Amino acid sequence: MKNIINIIVVLSLYSCFAQNIQLAGVVPLEEYYNYKTDDNLKLSDVNYFKDVNNHLDKFVGTWTGSYDNKTLTLNITILEQKVGYRIAYDELLIKYKIEEDNGNVLINTLDMFDSYKYHMSGKFFADTTSVYLANYYGEQVECNQKGYAIFDFINSNTINFWIAPSNDIVGPGCSLTENIHILPTDANNAVVLTKQN
Repeated sequence: MKNIINIIVVLSLYSCFAQNIQLAGVVPLEEYYNYKTDDNLKLSDVNYFKDVNNHLDKFVGTWTGSYDNKTLTLNITILEQKVGYRIAYDELLIKYKIEEDNGNVLINTLDMFDSYKYHMSGKFFADTTSVYLANYYGEQVECNQKGYAIFDFINSNTINFWIAPSNDIVGPGCSLTENIHILPTDANNAVVLTKQN
């Protein structure tokens, strides 16, 4: 009986804590997806989408994988309270390097400052906390080298990664037939990344 009372007390305290967070305008980050898809939830009631349950932690670290005779290295960190459009978010910052097997470096943002425009960063969890979407803008962004970077967490040592390209109009002077993407663009050809640290 004493254990049941203790469980009820703990659950009541947790419920009060969760309500107080939401009353203060702080919403758990994993609920952002609901705000994007449910018309009854108003972003105007939110000041901060915070990773209160530490779901971002599992993505943090250095990850590497190979695809199409290239090696991809990602360095993933957390940006806390990044403010955009009056709302703060906890989000991932992804610096990366793509190197061909012959040593030719296609892009390297690993040593660039955090606000460098070609990093992948932010956005939200999909409908599950194992899939995270970040904004991606490549060096040929004007030719539609952009979209969502998708991180599908498999386990503590493995992530599947690919780009879901944007469907925006291709800019003037860009090829309409050439594939300008240097990263895999569908789940079937995802890079399998392994955690290094």
